[in-house]
Amino acid sequence: MNTEELERNLRNSTAIYSLKASQLVHGIQLIPCPNCPFTNEDPPAPFSMKDQNCFERCPYNIIVWILSEEQEIVYQKSRPDEKKRNDLEMAINAHKVALVETTIGRAPESTPLPLFLTKII
Repeated sequence: MNTEELERNLRNSTAIYSLKASQLVHGIQLIPCPNCPFTNEDPPAPFSMKDQNCFERCPYNIIVWILSEEQEIVYQKSRPDEKKRNDLEMAINAHKVALVETTIGRAPESTPLPLFLTKII
């Protein structure tokens, strides 16, 4: 399976983020990710809150192009804005998303909108 197929399968998967990210980066699914600063927490985070905890606290960039629609919602609510900018910059540099700027009304400011690139088969 090539990388594009793997990323598409991960995006369509309902697995938690750490399983997806470790599969993509290390080739094996792990909870938590290798080098996670929150390993062996006491008490451990509930399984149902794993994605939210990762998005809120992870010091590393989140691989946004493998998130499912449900994870994207949790990500948008949970991830701090500064970290979102870094995640988006990583996705743009990896050529996984395109940056589209739109001008709202007559305001001189523009709002960057991520546009996820997918290959149509």
